[in-house]
Amino acid sequence: MDVKVTVALGARTVRIEDVSDARVRTALQGAAKQVASKLAGVVCPTHKRGPVDVRIHFDRSGAADLKYDSCCSVLGEMVGQALGNV
Repeated sequence: MDVKVTVALGARTVRIEDVSDARVRTALQGAAKQVASKLAGVVCPTHKRGPVDVRIHFDRSGAADLKYDSCCSVLGEMVGQALGNV
């Protein structure tokens, strides 16, 4: 599963690939891998699909905002359960 990551750097929002500090980039990549791992097995029992267009934005304070597209509210609840302890 591909998880897109952006981060606020000053007044700009940049893709994780454009973060020059390797320590910060590695930490954010780790968070993305953790989310991808937890969502890999999440599939809607009705529509037989998982979340798509998963993206995480980290603000300047480090708080994460996760967004994704889902087929229905049941999948949304399953995503919330899967990520409950991330």
